[in-house]
Amino acid sequence: VFNGNRSSNDTQFVEDYSVLNQTEKHEMDLEQGTVIDVSIVNESGHLDVFVTDSNGKEIYKANDATSGDFSIEIPETGKYTFSVTGVDAKGSFSFLVAE
Repeated sequence: VFNGNRSSNDTQFVEDYSVLNQTEKHEMDLEQGTVIDVSIVNESGHLDVFVTDSNGKEIYKANDATSGDFSIEIPETGKYTFSVTGVDAKGSFSFLVAE
């Protein structure tokens, strides 16, 4: 179940939700050295966040993620999957390619 808003394209994956009870995924083709600015707001529930490369190698993982802002530098050029799984979660997240 998902009740909220989603925006995703080549430079962003953004959602805000009052209910997230599923996995949301988005893929982006990114160049080595690209910086992704991440913001997570977890108001309630359980949130798991994963970023993996095209081989399934994790470059970021947070089980039971808490609210926070940080950046991820992309280690190699390729396709990356951003995955967020919520259980009774309320809040928002954003993955934005830094300018």
